[in-house]
Amino acid sequence: MKMRYHLKSKPDKSGRNKIIFVSVLFIILSLAGFLFPNALRTISFAIARPLWSARLSLTDSLINIKDYFIFQNILILRNKELENELASLKLKEIDYGILTLQNQELKNLLGRTDFLANFIISRVLSKPPYSSYDTLIIDIGLSDGVSKGDKVYLSDNIIIGTVKNSTPRSSQVELFSSGNSKVEAVLSRTGETLELLGQGGANFKVEVPKDMDIVLGDMFVYPSISPAALGSVYYIYVNSQSSFKTIYLRIPGNIFSSKYIFVESQKQ
Repeated sequence: MKMRYHLKSKPDKSGRNKIIFVSVLFIILSLAGFLFPNALRTISFAIARPLWSARLSLTDSLINIKDYFIFQNILILRNKELENELASLKLKEIDYGILTLQNQELKNLLGRTDFLANFIISRVLSKPPYSSYDTLIIDIGLSDGVSKGDKVYLSDNIIIGTVKNSTPRSSQVELFSSGNSKVEAVLSRTGETLELLGQGGANFKVEVPKDMDIVLGDMFVYPSISPAALGSVYYIYVNSQSSFKTIYLRIPGNIFSSKYIFVESQKQ
């Protein structure tokens, strides 16, 4: 019988060689650092400097990117603030003009027979929050020639709503801006006809194609033989994900601080 012997594998010297190489390199570097400290420092700096420069460049780039986005956000927010301030100033200018006009109308009322021929002046008895939302109670009614459906104006060229119902001595006025009510209006600058949706508080909105020519301050008028202002654009919302934009309008003048309004009686 033949005997079989397993050959022993040769010992792996690669690990030992690595240890020897690292040890020798360490000894050489230690001796070089001891004998030639300035030269070793110079070499170390030369090797490390590109790494330091790369790290600083990367850090500066990241800071610049961060600052860029922060600056962009600040510009966007500031732009929106300026748009809102501009819209607010335009509305205040309109309010001032309307109040001035109304004051002059009341002062000269007796001498304005053309105005009296078409309108009945009335005093506002109640307004929100003391009356229903977006409604007014006025001191003229059936006995004064007022009836349901009569148009109601803030001045002789600004329309605000219609008479909803009347008693002999008073009437309830519903504003066109009453929630979810709809009213047809014409963009005075272009002649485009749109249907405005009431939002309450003398406000409207309407959705239109994104490319439609409508800008801040545009005036919409009530379609009739003698058009009257119905709403002024004070904000435009554009959604980048939609092909439409939302236009927000407000009835010119401050309805809820007005003491007098005018009714165009159908019986006259």
